[in-house]
Amino acid sequence: MNKKAMDVEELYRRYAAGERDFPGVDLSHANFNVANVTYIEDLQPGQNDLSGINLSGANLTRANLSYVTLSAANLSDVKLYSAKLAEADLSGANLSNSNLFSAELGRIDLSGADLSGAILDCTDLEYANLTRANLSGASIGEAMLQGIDLSGSNLSNANFAESALCDANLTGACLRDTTFYEPLLVGANLTNVDLSEAIIDLELANIKRIRGAILCNTTMPDGSIRNDHCQ
Repeated sequence: MNKKAMDVEELYRRYAAGERDFPGVDLSHANFNVANVTYIEDLQPGQNDLSGINLSGANLTRANLSYVTLSAANLSDVKLYSAKLAEADLSGANLSNSNLFSAELGRIDLSGADLSGAILDCTDLEYANLTRANLSGASIGEAMLQGIDLSGSNLSNANFAESALCDANLTGACLRDTTFYEPLLVGANLTNVDLSEAIIDLELANIKRIRGAILCNTTMPDGSIRNDHCQ
């Protein structure tokens, strides 16, 4: 069967036989949740496991990858437009230059992942784990980011315009030339963050947009250091 025409069952069979390289495969609209679980707690070891797979350049548009393990996978240049990846494990995966426009990524594990140059506009990333992730040059506009963990991540040159980061954890994140404009950072943790390096507007009239935020050794846009609500 041609790689570009295979179905999910064939992919899993070949993966189980030791094959890892499936670049350019077309599995748009496919359901990768072969274990058919609806809660992550129901997923048994070895189920839905495609860790380390190479799907670079694949078409996974509108595919269902919820509860699937793709840790350390190569998903560079992959089309994931409107795909479902809720509670999937993509820790350490390469998603550079991938297109995840309007994807469902709630509670996904993207810790240590490479998302440089990725398109994440209009995505649902609520309570997602992106600790130590590389999002340099990524576009994340108009996204739902409540409770997201971006601690230690590289957000240089990323675009967060019109995205809400309420209760987000940005501890120690790199914000060099990161675009926020008028961010909604209510309750966010900005410990050890340098906002003066970001493209941001926090005029007095809009200061309520960061009410309740943890400002601990936080450099404000004007260069002043704030220590509010330090824990």
